[in-house]
Parts: sequence; structure tokens; C-alpha cells
Amino acid sequence: MQIHGYKSVTGVLAAFLFLFLVASISGTNYTPNQIIQNSIATNGTTNTTTTTSLSSTDGSNITLGNPQLNYTEYDKTTSFKPAIVNGTHGIEATFTGYGILNGIKITDNGKAFVTNMSGALHTVARGVLVSGNGSTAGTADHVDQGIGHYGADGKLRDTGIILNTKATGNLAFLGNMVGIYKDKSDKAGNIITETWFWK
Repeated sequence: MQIHGYKSVTGVLAAFLFLFLVASISGTNYTPNQIIQNSIATNGTTNTTTTTSLSSTDGSNITLGNPQLNYTEYDKTTSFKPAIVNGTHGIEATFTGYGILNGIKITDNGKAFVTNMSGALHTVARGVLVSGNGSTAGTADHVDQGIGHYGADGKLRDTGIILNTKATGNLAFLGNMVGIYKDKSDKAGNIITETWFWK
């Protein structure tokens, strides 16, 4: 099912974020991976996705449906430095990455601000996807927010949302798309991000 209208997308995102935050804040031992798996059941072998329905307050079902795009990106953290934003102490990190999105080779560069929220890491990031040169080149600005936790293996696992705002050229199809992502970062700053996009 395709979701129509901005209010529908906002409602679905609000419901997802509410459930995500409640699970993250509660005293239970949910991991970000469990939360995303409860929202999207993915078969790791064939990369197919099943539909998940939520009951709304008026008794009807809201269906998230299948994502229009799946995307894997490989990033490297290029710098870390202490920073203060609006009185909040955290770490500013820059990153650079690459991947193939819808058959198009892209690079991604951006900055993230990471803070500690009662043991969980809260990340707010901005970046720009860029593809190629010349007349077919494209860009897509994105804003991300996520919550992460360190595992026993020392890797940071993060789950969040990506909002694609402005997109041009051969990446124009990303304009106004919303993504749910999960990523894994090792101690050396190597990051693998899996994203599912909807419009």
C-alpha cells in the first residue's frame, strides 16, 4: 500500500518514533535491532520485507507497506572533537562514505553531533549524498536522528530515521523520502548502514 499525503507520513513516523522512544526509555532490555525487527521483518537471505500493521485510535489499520528502496552505505569517521551546541556537551564527528543507491554510485559526507542520554547515545546528523559529475549528477540533502548502544563486542549499534529534504539531478527521486536505518560502527570508526526508504 502506498501512503498518500504528508499527514499520513507524519502520523506513521510519529507512531514509530513514539514506540521506539518508549522502548528505549523503559527499563526493559530491548536492543535497537529488536525494535527495528518488530517494525520491519527482514529475511536476511533474500532481503524481502513483510508488511507490518498498527491499529490506529479510530480502529482502522495503518500499514507501513514495503519500502521503495533498500540501501547499504559504508562510512568512515574522519574526525572527532568535543563540541557544545546550545549548552549541550557532546562530540562532533565528521564522516565520509559511499554506496550504490538504485544502481547509482554515490558518496556521502556530513557531520554528526553525539550526546549521552542516560547511557544511550543520541545522534543528530546532516549530510549530502552526491552522484557523478556533469549533467546527470545529483545531490540529496539528508537530516538524521538516531539512538545507539554499545554491545558486549565494543561495537556501537544505532537505529534511527533519515529525512531527505532537497534532491536534484539523478537523485531527485530521493526528494521527500523518509528512511529508517540501522548501523554498526567499530572502534576504528568504520560504519555499515542499512536503510529502508519510503515515500
